[in-house]
Amino acid sequence: MKKIVTHLTKGIINLCILLVMILACAFVGNLAFHYAYDIAHQPFPESRSIKEVEITIEQGATTKEIAKMLEEEGLVKNALWFELKSRYFKYDGKFKEGTFLLSTNMDEEEIMKILSSEGSKREGIKVTIPEGFTVEKIAQRLEDESIVKRDEFMEALKEINYDYDFLSMIPERNNRLEGYLFPDTYEVRKDSEASEIISKMLRRFDEIVKPEYYERAEELGYSMDQIITIASIIEQEAKLDEERPKIAGVIYNRLESNMNLQMCSTVMYALGKRKDRLLYSDLEVDSPYNTYLYNGLPIGPICNPGEASIKAALYPEKHDYYYFVLKDEETGEHEFTRTGEEHNLAKQKYNQKF
Repeated sequence: MKKIVTHLTKGIINLCILLVMILACAFVGNLAFHYAYDIAHQPFPESRSIKEVEITIEQGATTKEIAKMLEEEGLVKNALWFELKSRYFKYDGKFKEGTFLLSTNMDEEEIMKILSSEGSKREGIKVTIPEGFTVEKIAQRLEDESIVKRDEFMEALKEINYDYDFLSMIPERNNRLEGYLFPDTYEVRKDSEASEIISKMLRRFDEIVKPEYYERAEELGYSMDQIITIASIIEQEAKLDEERPKIAGVIYNRLESNMNLQMCSTVMYALGKRKDRLLYSDLEVDSPYNTYLYNGLPIGPICNPGEASIKAALYPEKHDYYYFVLKDEETGEHEFTRTGEEHNLAKQKYNQKF
């Protein structure tokens, strides 16, 4: 009888311990749920930037691993809440492997749908933005390719905040992102938002312009915005890669001598169109981009330069040339001269040729 009572007592004690553990787990789980819920439902700051993020989900990745990645990329506020919500909406275990294009302005349900849909993988069309394109030309190219409307793209350049550190160095001005939409071949979806494409191009700029480029700009005594402005002039003036550092040297020589740059490409940007020949009246257009009229650099880049021109602006050739004139229209080769007299003789020679 005593043994039966002892076993019964032990059974009751074990049952009590089990109940306490269940209640404790439920309590902790409830706390975790409400903690995740509260964090996930705190509003994002109004100033939060929109950023396009490309993520890759490996084969066999768990919902927990995916949720953590999304939180680290700033796409969701709380990994635990995303994981719980995925289970509730029956997305757990249904996320596909592959590369996906997401944006920080998407909500959790939208992200779940994209990650679980075969058609949402990064399958799109390729569009090439050549070196030297202005933002206006980029906008037109995207409209011509039926990707995004020109006006929508131009509006997105003005109204959307983008999450890249280098943007803080750009002064306020019209076409503020001119110079920073890096020319390259991009793969985009037909239904892409203008802001997604802009973010992709800014991200490419951020990848290309390495920390050592900023250090070199500081060595030269110029801001990166000024370097990109110089690079944009080089991009428009040079056709041959081997001439880019030499043209850069001319620009720096004239700046250091306090001479007006007198670059035709800056006048054409001020006019809003390219011309085979500038008229004397064109040189008088009142614009802060007109380097015939105003001393120093224009107020900002005149196009979106490629890496070769950016490197030339950072590492100019040292020489004593102050002028150059087009020597061969087919090859784009220039004649470089040291004095105004030599330059005028070269102009007479090659202008007669053309």
